[in-house]
Amino acid sequence: MLYIFKGLPALFAKYKKPSSILTLALLVELAFETLLPVSFKIVVDYAILPQNFRLLIIILGALLLGAAAAAGMGILRDRTYAAVGPSVMRDIHEKLFRHIQGMSMEFFSRRGAGDLLARFNSDLSSVDGFVMMLPYVLLSFLGLFLNVVVLFALQWQLALIAVIGLPLCLIGPKLFGKRAYDANYELKEEQASITTAIQENLGAQTVVKAFGLESRMNDRFAESMNRYVRKASRSHFFSFLVDRTTNLGTVVLNLIAICIGSLLAFDGHLSIGSLLAFSTILLTLSNLVAAVTWIVPQMMQASAGMERIDEILSERPSVTDAPNASPLPPLSESVEFRGVTFGYTEGRANLSEIDLRIPYGSYAAFVGASGSGKSTIINLLMRFYDPREGSVLYDGVDIAAVAQQSLRSQISIVFQDNFLFNVSLRENIRLGNPEATDEDIERAARAAEIHDFILTLPEGYDTLAGERGGRLSGGQRQRIGIARAMVRNPRLLILDEATSALDPSTEDAVNRTILNLARTTTIVSITHRLASAEHADRIFVLDKGRLAEQGTHPELLAANGKYAEAWEKQSGFSFSDDGIHAVIQPAKLKKVPLFEAVELAFLEEIAPLFVTESYPTGKTIIQEGDPGDKFYIIVRGKVEVTKDVDGRSAQLAVLSDGDFFGEIALLRDVARTATITALTPTMFITLSRESFRHIVDKEPDLQRILSEARG
Repeated sequence: MLYIFKGLPALFAKYKKPSSILTLALLVELAFETLLPVSFKIVVDYAILPQNFRLLIIILGALLLGAAAAAGMGILRDRTYAAVGPSVMRDIHEKLFRHIQGMSMEFFSRRGAGDLLARFNSDLSSVDGFVMMLPYVLLSFLGLFLNVVVLFALQWQLALIAVIGLPLCLIGPKLFGKRAYDANYELKEEQASITTAIQENLGAQTVVKAFGLESRMNDRFAESMNRYVRKASRSHFFSFLVDRTTNLGTVVLNLIAICIGSLLAFDGHLSIGSLLAFSTILLTLSNLVAAVTWIVPQMMQASAGMERIDEILSERPSVTDAPNASPLPPLSESVEFRGVTFGYTEGRANLSEIDLRIPYGSYAAFVGASGSGKSTIINLLMRFYDPREGSVLYDGVDIAAVAQQSLRSQISIVFQDNFLFNVSLRENIRLGNPEATDEDIERAARAAEIHDFILTLPEGYDTLAGERGGRLSGGQRQRIGIARAMVRNPRLLILDEATSALDPSTEDAVNRTILNLARTTTIVSITHRLASAEHADRIFVLDKGRLAEQGTHPELLAANGKYAEAWEKQSGFSFSDDGIHAVIQPAKLKKVPLFEAVELAFLEEIAPLFVTESYPTGKTIIQEGDPGDKFYIIVRGKVEVTKDVDGRSAQLAVLSDGDFFGEIALLRDVARTATITALTPTMFITLSRESFRHIVDKEPDLQRILSEARG
C-alpha cells in the first residue's frame, strides 16, 4: 500500500521552491486546524472565567486572523500544487514514454501495445488521481495523529453536537462548479488526444526505429504534454476552489459557533460545559477517520499502478550500443551474413547457419514460405535483434560494434502495410528525413511515381493522410512509403512484402518503380510472391530457417528445386487489365489431384466457370460447420485455417498463393470442417458445385473419371 510513496520524493525533488511553499502552507493549515480546538481551553481559562473582555476580543481576533492566514495559505497551496502536480505527472509520462522509445523490438513483441497502453491509461490514471490529492492525504493523516494527541492532552469530557448549515457549504460549488466542469471536460479531451498519439506511436514503432524518429517523437510528445499541463492546471485549480470554498463554509460555521458561544458564556447565558460542548475536535476526528477510510483504497490503486509502471521502467533493451561503438562509414562494398543462427525463443532457431553475401548496388530477394525466416532477415539487417551465433557485417564491419543510429541512418524500409500518420502527405514523406526540403520531398515523390497524383488533390502535399493513411488506396500508401524511404537517400533499401497486399495491376506498377530504384541503391526484397523476385540479381530461397537455394531466376528454375516448385504453384493465372478479375489456365487445373486424370478439353470448358472473389484482411471466408458448395483456389494472398478444439481455435495451416481447398464440395454436400480467415487481402477463384455439376452431368466419361478420383 505504501509503494506509491517510494518514488514521490525523487519526483518532487526537482521542484524545490514550490515544494517549500507547499510544505509551509501545509504546516500553517495543519497548525490552525489542530490549534483551533485548543482555543476553547484558552478562551475559557484565560478570558471567560476571569471575565477579561479585552483578552477575549484579542483571542477572537487572533482566531479570525489565523483563519484568514490559513485560508490564504490554503489557496496559495492550491494554486502552487495545481501547477506542480500536473508537472510531476508530466515527468512520469515522459519518463515512461522515453523509456519505451529506447526499448528494443523484442520488448514490443513480448509486451504488446494493449499492455503498454494500460500502463498509460489505467495505471497512470490511478497514480495521477492520488498525486493530485496528495496534500489532502498528508493533511488527513497528520491531522488525525495530531488531533488524537490533543484529545488525550485535553481530556475531553463532552463531544460536540453540531448542525452544519448546508447552504453555506454549497456556495463554492454554485460559484465555481460550472467552470470546474468545463475545465475538466477540456482536460479529458486533451487526455484522449494524448492517448491517441501514444497508440499511434506504439503501432508505428517499426517505422520509428527504421527511420530513427525517436527524438522527433519525444519532442512531439513533450509538446502535447505541455498542453496537458496548462489545461490540467486550470481544471485542478477550479476543482480545488470548489473544495476549498466548501471547507471554508465549514470553518466559518465553527468560528461563528465559537464566537457566539463565548459571548453567551461570558454573559452567563451558557455554562462552561455547554461551551466545551461546542468543541469540534471529535467531529474533526470523525471527519478525518472518514477521509482516511476513503483515501486508503485510492492509495492501494495508485501503489499497484506505480508498481506496474516501475516494472516497465526497470526493463532494459536487449539490443544496446557497445561502450566503444563507432559510427558506421557509408556502405560501399557488401552486406554479409556469416554463420548466423538466431531464434526469438530459447530452444528454437528461426535461422540456422546462414552464410550469404549481397554486393553493394545489387538487387537481392529473399523468398520462402511463411515461417521460413524471411522477416527475421530484416530484423537482423536492421539490428532489431542480435544473432545468437555468427555476425552480420556491413563492408566487413560487425554491426554489433557500431552505433545503432548510424547503422539505421543508411537504411530505408518499405513495409507490407506502410503506417502513415494523420498528418500531411508532405510530413509523412519528410519522416524519412526530417532535414529534407520541400524540393527533396517532391523529388522522392517523383521517384516513387506518386507526385502527379498528389498534385491532383485539392490541398496537394498538405492533404492529411487520415488515420493510418485511410484516405489513400493501398497502392497510394505504398508509393508514399517508397517516397518516405527514398527521401532518406539510403545506401540500403529493404522491401518487406511491399507488394503482397496490392492488386495485380498496382503490384506491377510498384514493381516497375522498384526496378528503377535498383539502379541507384542496394535493394533487399523480402517476399513470398515470386513474381516480385523474378528480376532480382540474386534470389535466396529460405526453407525452415535454412538457406536452401540461391541464384538468378533462370538458374533456380533450371535447378528444379524448391524455387521451381513454388514458381509452378504460383503461376498459371492471368488477370484483367484492371487487375480485378483472375482467370485460371486449364493446365493449372491439372495440378489439382481431383482433375489430374481429366482431359484438357474438359478443363478448358470448366476454367471459364471459375468466379473471382476478393476478401479484406480479417474477413471470415468459411465458418466451420457451414454447408460446402464451392471449391477455392488462392490466386494471391494468405489465409489461416483453424478448427475448434475444446472451445478454442487451433491453427491447422496457413495457405497462400496457389493453394486450394474445398474440392470435395464439388462432389457431394458436406459441412465445412474448418474455418478459413483472410490474413491479408486475398483474391480467390471459386467454382460452385451447381456450375460444376452442370458440366459433369452432360459428360458421362467425366463422371466416371471423377468417381474414380474420389474413390
